[in-house]
Amino acid sequence: MHPKPSLPIHLILPSAALILGSACILEMAAGPTPTPQVIVVVGEGGNEPLDSSLPSSTPESVFSLTPTWTLTATTAPVTLTAGQDLSCVKGPHWILYEWVARVLEGETVTLLAKSEPAWPDYYFARRSSGEECWIFGNSSTISGYASGLPVREAPPLPTISYAVENQTALNVASIFVRGKDETAWGANRLGGDLLPNATFTLSLTAGFYDVQIVDYRGGVLYEKHDTAIGAEQSSRHTLLNNMIRFYFNNIYTLPICQIAFKPSGGTYANYPIPDDGVISADETVWMTLLAGKYDINISGCGGSFSAGIGNFYIGPAMEGFPS
Repeated sequence: MHPKPSLPIHLILPSAALILGSACILEMAAGPTPTPQVIVVVGEGGNEPLDSSLPSSTPESVFSLTPTWTLTATTAPVTLTAGQDLSCVKGPHWILYEWVARVLEGETVTLLAKSEPAWPDYYFARRSSGEECWIFGNSSTISGYASGLPVREAPPLPTISYAVENQTALNVASIFVRGKDETAWGANRLGGDLLPNATFTLSLTAGFYDVQIVDYRGGVLYEKHDTAIGAEQSSRHTLLNNMIRFYFNNIYTLPICQIAFKPSGGTYANYPIPDDGVISADETVWMTLLAGKYDINISGCGGSFSAGIGNFYIGPAMEGFPS
């Protein structure tokens, strides 16, 4: 015994042609509004007997099926839970682009898109407050199928002001800035000397650069390669405050008990002599001082003698400090 069909069937059978029928037409439809399914079988003749229990024969048989099912596709959201406090910014790099919001450790955001391969591990996200910005995902937990997110193009990089602040006691003579893939430094960006306690600014498109800053004696006060310079404040500000370690050799026959240094435009300040506070004849001691050009005053113990040196360079290009 065959089970009864669960859907209504209207059956009309032809003559013996039903058994040997060879032509079939099938129509199917699915969607929000069910459409009847129709199967038509057309006979071409034959000599097989008909089943006497079937209804009277007609030229064709029609099966009418009405489906009652529907399909609904759903996509689970992709989320990120911050593993630490993160900056959510206007583009896929937290240094190069402007800041939008702070995502606190443990906060969950919805990921809407992923970055291009040039900006790995960045996602375009929406916070619960509705803010949309870019966030770094490598240090956080991502739930859902992040690989299936659409790719979003990075916005144009902003134009920023890059500042060099000279807090040494030396004149800066050159500032070179080049793209990280360039091989030549190009022209000096500084129009004239950058004096002590002065600041120089230049306009740059945020990006990755090589920077070299040189004093008037050719000493390199700062050099960094492939460094990000962008909207993040500390990245667009370079502070020159180099401390120089140098040695002092007493070529006098008498011990020295006092050394005072005066930077250009400043006043004398005594330097604390290491150990016992005395530099014996022919003794060498190491000192550390802010890079600069100094007048120096030397005094022997008990006022036995005094000597002075004017405009003495103490910087990265010096070779020791023989007195």
